Amino acid sequence: MYWYVKLILFLIVLTILLLIGRCSYNRLIAPRLDREPEPSEVTEDEEDVELEDHALPGAEIDPGIEELSSEGRRLLERAESQLDGGNLIAARSQARRVLRDHQPRKFSDPWRKAAEIISKVNTKLINSDIPAPEKERYQVRSGDSLARIARRFGTTVEAIQRMNNIEPEQSHIYPGMTLFIHSGDWSILVSKENFALVLYDGEELFKVYDVGIGRQDRTPAGTFVIHNKLREPVWTPPGRRIPYGDPENVLGTRWLGLLPTGETNTALTGYGIHGTWEPETIGTAASQGCVRMKNEDVNELYDLIPHPPSNRERLRENPRKGVEVIIEE
Repeated sequence: MYWYVKLILFLIVLTILLLIGRCSYNRLIAPRLDREPEPSEVTEDEEDVELEDHALPGAEIDPGIEELSSEGRRLLERAESQLDGGNLIAARSQARRVLRDHQPRKFSDPWRKAAEIISKVNTKLINSDIPAPEKERYQVRSGDSLARIARRFGTTVEAIQRMNNIEPEQSHIYPGMTLFIHSGDWSILVSKENFALVLYDGEELFKVYDVGIGRQDRTPAGTFVIHNKLREPVWTPPGRRIPYGDPENVLGTRWLGLLPTGETNTALTGYGIHGTWEPETIGTAASQGCVRMKNEDVNELYDLIPHPPSNRERLRENPRKGVEVIIEE
């Protein structure tokens, strides 16, 4: 057979094979490429890519569910930097913006971080004469006393002493002396689940304290007001009277008694916020139903909270005159 005949046969066979291959492609492969993949055909890697596409920069993410936005994180970083640099008011302002503008879920990590910064700032401010926007300057007049000034401003002698570096045993003031006074609009939220007591000044978070609560869910939830305050409290369990200082007295250094209000069961009496000689129980359910605080924390809270009206029934009828306490699960 001549070589050119072989070449012609080879080209014919090659052409036939190409035609068969093209037909197979059009019938079997091309349709699969054109259609959308079924859900079962999506790989785990492809699912990850799709989720990441929804989280591209600029997408709105609920900070209370996921995390803070990049702007919120920058605010927290600036707040920490300002705090480290001693710029207290600026640090607090940035942390407050995180809570106000980005609204992280309460007790989430971003919320706790912002609250921690605010708490540190306010701890320094209420225990020193550092000026702050909420502190009012008052010039002592003839005939003034710390008690009279405290009543006039709806605060306490102890709070004035703390904010003006006046020793607790010292009460002497003189005309012309300048005092810083903070008349807080205080309210309290206790979260049993998070073992936390949150102190508010008006709408602003002021400070967060760690607390202990009652074992076996003995701390009642509801609304209350503080109806009495006691220094070095005597503990009176049923049929007993245990003086302050006795090892069996569990109340610590201060007592803030709670009175139920609103729809809360009026029989829920005898509960309070108090100190403890067992600080290791803070963050646990160990009390007989009261809210426990470290002694140094309850001392501070006690000094800030003004004294309630003396008449208990009048306070029950008009609870606005007392500091509101909400205990939630």
